[in-house]
Amino acid sequence: MTLQSKIRFYTQIRKKKILPSLSLALFCAFVGFFATPSNAEQNTQPPQNLDSPQAAQIPQTLEQIIEQDIPNNALQNMQQNLEALQNFPQESLPDESALGFGNDEGNINAPQNPLNSQAIYASPDEKLLFVRNATQEALLNKTIYVGQKIPITYNALFFNGASLSQSAFQDKTATNKIALQNPLETWQKDLESAQKGEDVYTITYVFKIKSANAIIPSFEVSAISQDGGIIDSFLVESIAINALDLYQNKRYVGVVADRLELGAYKARSYDDEHNLVAFEISASNANLEDFKLPSVEKQGIERSNFSTPESSAIFYALIPKNIQSVSFEYFSLSNNRFEEIRFPAIPNAQSTEFQEDLKPKNTYLLYTALGICTLGLICVGLGFAFKAPLRYVFWALAVAIFAYLLHYLLYTKNGIVSPNKHIWILPTHNSTLLETTTKPIEVKIIGEYSGYYKIITPEEKVGWVKQDDVE
Repeated sequence: MTLQSKIRFYTQIRKKKILPSLSLALFCAFVGFFATPSNAEQNTQPPQNLDSPQAAQIPQTLEQIIEQDIPNNALQNMQQNLEALQNFPQESLPDESALGFGNDEGNINAPQNPLNSQAIYASPDEKLLFVRNATQEALLNKTIYVGQKIPITYNALFFNGASLSQSAFQDKTATNKIALQNPLETWQKDLESAQKGEDVYTITYVFKIKSANAIIPSFEVSAISQDGGIIDSFLVESIAINALDLYQNKRYVGVVADRLELGAYKARSYDDEHNLVAFEISASNANLEDFKLPSVEKQGIERSNFSTPESSAIFYALIPKNIQSVSFEYFSLSNNRFEEIRFPAIPNAQSTEFQEDLKPKNTYLLYTALGICTLGLICVGLGFAFKAPLRYVFWALAVAIFAYLLHYLLYTKNGIVSPNKHIWILPTHNSTLLETTTKPIEVKIIGEYSGYYKIITPEEKVGWVKQDDVE
């Protein structure tokens, strides 16, 4: 029986003068029931004291039964709830089973009320909320790609002054198939519905799809009545996602985006076999953190901002010198096709150095040499200022200083890198690993920066090691 049918049935009973005959029929049924008790009732139920308080609470007529089942204010509340549901989008309205009507056991999925331990579960006719998956059907019906980030929206409609108690997904949201991007998202009141007198709240979660077969877990929302005495919950079913894997394209870098643009790029010679290229990429609604050039062994991220919806990063890679340009493809969601990005990988006369933040200069050697030279010049000046014998003392000291400076500039410092130590491409914490030593190796130290030595290995490779790893 639907909610409208129940209201109509109880209202007709009140208006029509059929209570006497119904009362007589109910009285006969009661007499027949108590006159022939079952064996189980005879053995388990004690005699009822008609003068006890419990007996006084037993309804004596059908009118009292109706009044106890649905009080006057309950009829009004049910009518208001019905009007609110009629204003909700029709494609998402629940049937009787979803609302709990006809289920004497109530809602068994309601969580424990954290605000009032004495609260009870909502009865079938006291539903406090209705929740639906409000994600656009067009989004879920079109092709979704592995790596894509999709928004999943839920709407919650609260009845009779009820408020949100808690909401949670019923399974893990960080797996090898999905990754929730905004777990701290909060519910927002729907202002358009509020103008219509409806108590509707909305929340949108963003999921990154990491597998061809992914499932967004079922989502449960619980509500608590205005007086804190009743709790109710509603469970939205899980969402199956079938995604398309694009890695069959050998030039694909693993990124799907509404927009992706190449910014500044630089190239310089790294060693006899490789050029080091750095390039900046910005994107919208993209999984830029998954960017990886195919068939390039040494690559990494120098700086990144992987936020939603806008993201950007500076990437670098070691490219063989026989390769004239770097090219790759990403998938454009707006154009629904692969798009190519290409830029030159050969250093030129105007672009032989990296940006300051990508290639720290050897300021330590420069400032040290300038300091020694300044000290020598001061000694020369003091020699002219004083008479003999102090003049000759200062000049002798100046000669010694300049001799040390010449030795400092021409002498190459060597060191021993210990076994099982890492050699990096750049002196940063997130640089790409160049190699790991398996035995002690002698290296030339040609620079120093922020706790790192710039070295040349016996194989003429240029890299950076931590100063603590060099003896």
